[in-house]
Amino acid sequence: MGDVEDLKEVLNRIEGKLIAASKVYSALNFAMWEGIMILYYLIIAHVDLESWMSALYWAVAFSVAMYFTFRIWKRLEALDRKRDTDRTSDRVGMLTGLSWGIGALLGWFVIPMLNLGVNREASLAIGLLSFISISVFGMWLTFNAHKIRDAEMIPAFLVPVIGIISVHARDSGAMLVGGLFIALGFTLTVMWYLYSAFRAIEG
Repeated sequence: MGDVEDLKEVLNRIEGKLIAASKVYSALNFAMWEGIMILYYLIIAHVDLESWMSALYWAVAFSVAMYFTFRIWKRLEALDRKRDTDRTSDRVGMLTGLSWGIGALLGWFVIPMLNLGVNREASLAIGLLSFISISVFGMWLTFNAHKIRDAEMIPAFLVPVIGIISVHARDSGAMLVGGLFIALGFTLTVMWYLYSAFRAIEG
């Protein structure tokens, strides 16, 4: 009987370590995007970038981020095979990409055209916040539909929704404030993932 209990304890520890590793990799992904965004805001705080310069920054940043996201995704895939989950299945990947595609279409094109803010900058800030909220929310729904309970992701889309209320009536600085709301949401998500990782290790 004691051997059975010992075996169960060992298996529980292994499962806890696998869950913790998965949480840490997820936190790294959000932290990476947060760093890219904060770096952009630091640059524009000191340099008046032309539109093409901003486009170039995001093109390069997106390419670099996609490379690291792919590496993280492959690590998650290896962990999921051990835990018998399907976070990295083709269906999950397709639906996650679709959610970001829909978020980009609505956030960068449709919503800004509605002129929901008091001026052009405020409308763009609403679009930016909507892009993040819709995309991450779609990803969260996809994960939940496939029995991947990542509640840690909630601040990443909920805080930007709150930010929309703040930026829509701002005469100036709406994009900066919007970016700060996104950074706050991502920071809370990273902290929650890391907390969950520690809890999984501690059992």
